[in-house]
Amino acid sequence: MKNRDRWITIAFLIFILAIPLVTIVRNLLPSQQQNELTDEEQAILEQNGTLVNGAQTGTKNETEENSLPKETGFTRLQKSINQFTDGLFGRTNLIGFNTELTSLLTGGTYIESTQTLMGKNNMFFYKTELDGHPIWDYMGINHFTEEEMSAIAANLAATREHLAARNIEFYTMCIPNKEIIYAENMPDTIARVNEVSRGEQLANYLHENTDLVFVYPKDALMANKDKAQLYYSTDSHSNQIGAFVNMQEFFRTVYGTHAEMDSVRFRTDATDYSGDLVMMAGLTGKYNIDTVYVFEQESADQAQYHDQVLLYVGDSFGGFLSQICKGYYKEVYWEDARGFQYSMLDRYQPDVVIWERAERYCEVFQEPILIK
Repeated sequence: MKNRDRWITIAFLIFILAIPLVTIVRNLLPSQQQNELTDEEQAILEQNGTLVNGAQTGTKNETEENSLPKETGFTRLQKSINQFTDGLFGRTNLIGFNTELTSLLTGGTYIESTQTLMGKNNMFFYKTELDGHPIWDYMGINHFTEEEMSAIAANLAATREHLAARNIEFYTMCIPNKEIIYAENMPDTIARVNEVSRGEQLANYLHENTDLVFVYPKDALMANKDKAQLYYSTDSHSNQIGAFVNMQEFFRTVYGTHAEMDSVRFRTDATDYSGDLVMMAGLTGKYNIDTVYVFEQESADQAQYHDQVLLYVGDSFGGFLSQICKGYYKEVYWEDARGFQYSMLDRYQPDVVIWERAERYCEVFQEPILIK
């Protein structure tokens, strides 16, 4: 008995120590021998619009990086630890094993994941606290103060005035988190303190106190979600049908025109898609249950067409939203807000700028990124 326990302990220690040792060896290999994303993961990110032109967004040029505040020793240590753990050998397989185990032990009603929350009807939600706070938004526990909303209003008004001096129209969009639209599929264990989320709170404030165009298409999404699925079950993003609903709410607000979903065409590209949420949970092979719809731009109503150049500055939701816009504008360019440079206004010469952020990022509307 003692020998058996001893060998079990030795095997366990070897297993625990081998993973970081193999990771260290892999990190010492030339960078071209390391693949940060598998082909499957790359395809997922490209499909949901997380990648821009085949490259991950958010890159900064040398000037921008030099302007960033210096990192403290603690910050550098924390970043190094995070990078090391993110690159652990076999990390994805271990995550998948842990997730499958907790799902099995709970009869498929719960999975253990730091980023993915399993809801009802095989719908998954984003529960990260490192990429916004979508669960706090859902619970209604992170409302803005009056001072914060006033600062956002002032920045958006100043941005509109600045761009108007360049003969550029300026509009803002805030896309509701998936948790807000599909609240009925959220676990009962997560209670809502206030059903008015932070994004809706900000939209109400701006509508009541300013003449800014701030499109928060919650009502349009709620009115259409029984007609078609608007967000992927396995992904944090809306699909292209949801993106169409969002942009039609923008057209209704800004131009006074509107088209229903059944007036345009969406082709089906796949019926076995598994999105970013199940990828993070290591469950891509088990939950490949989503249908991929692609908007056929030629089916757009030409009565809604604008002979203008649109620059869409946003986040990963902008991938699909800008694709929808290509059916309605002369030219469309999409840039990630994190990597936006003021010189892009000179490069693209836009007639219209849409600044979009997902609800979990809406505090960044305080940042004057579009003003030189």
